Amino acid sequence: MGKKKKGQNQKQKRKQAQSGSNLQTLTLVTLLVVFLGLGVYAIVDTFTGSENADQAHEQPNAVDEELFAYDQQPVQGDREANVNIVEFGDFKCPVCKEFEREIFPKLKQDYLDNGQAGFYFINNQFIAEDSVTAGIAGEAVYKQDPEAFWKFYDAIYEQQGPEHEHWATKEFLVDLAKKTVPEIDHQKLEQAIEDRKYEDEVRKDKSIATQAGVTSVPVLFINGKPVPTNKTFDYNYIKQMIEEELKKQ
Repeated sequence: MGKKKKGQNQKQKRKQAQSGSNLQTLTLVTLLVVFLGLGVYAIVDTFTGSENADQAHEQPNAVDEELFAYDQQPVQGDREANVNIVEFGDFKCPVCKEFEREIFPKLKQDYLDNGQAGFYFINNQFIAEDSVTAGIAGEAVYKQDPEAFWKFYDAIYEQQGPEHEHWATKEFLVDLAKKTVPEIDHQKLEQAIEDRKYEDEVRKDKSIATQAGVTSVPVLFINGKPVPTNKTFDYNYIKQMIEEELKKQ
C-alpha cells in the first residue's frame, strides 16, 4: 500500500508540473500574440496613415478672419482678392519645406499669379529657439522689402538644415540673404537679428496660431476655414475648397 500511494503521489506531482509548464507556455504564447498584434497595428497605422488616426489629430476650428491681421502679413498674389489662403509655418519644419516644394507652386500657378487669391504666411515658429531667429530674419526682410520676403522664404526652405540641429544662426541667415536678396540692406538685417528687433512680431503670430487652434505646421486656412490636417498635401481637396469660395463672389 505504501509503495502504491507513493507512486500515485509522484504521478500527481508530474501532472501538476506538466500543467504548470503548459500554463506558463500558454501565457508566453498569449503575450507574444498580443505584442505582435500591437506591433503590426503600429506599423500599419504609421505607414498607412489610417483615417482613424487622422481623425484623432486635433483640428483647428473656423475663425473670424480679422484674427489673421492680413494687413500685417506677407502676401503673394492679390491682397484685395476675395480668397485668402493662410499658411502657418516654421522655417525649421521639414514638412513645411515639402509643402513649399509640392503644393505652393501649384497654388501660385493656379491662383496667385492670376490674382484670384492672396497667400499669406504667418509664423508659428516653435520647433526650437533658432526657429524664432529665422522668423525674426523673415520679418526683418519683409519690413525692408515685402517682395524680397518671398525670395527669402523660398531660399530658407531650400537651404534648410536638419530639424534637430541649431543651424538658423545670424551668420547663416545674413549670408543666405546676401546670396538671395542682394537688394536689401544686409547690415540692417544683421543688426535686427542681433537685437531680436522683430521678436514681438513673431510672438504675436504665434499667439494668432494659438487662438486659431493651430497646434502643428504646416496648417492652412482658406477664408478662415481650416484645411483638415490630413489634407494639407491633397491639392485636389485644397483646390475644391478654393473653387467653392470663388463661386461665392
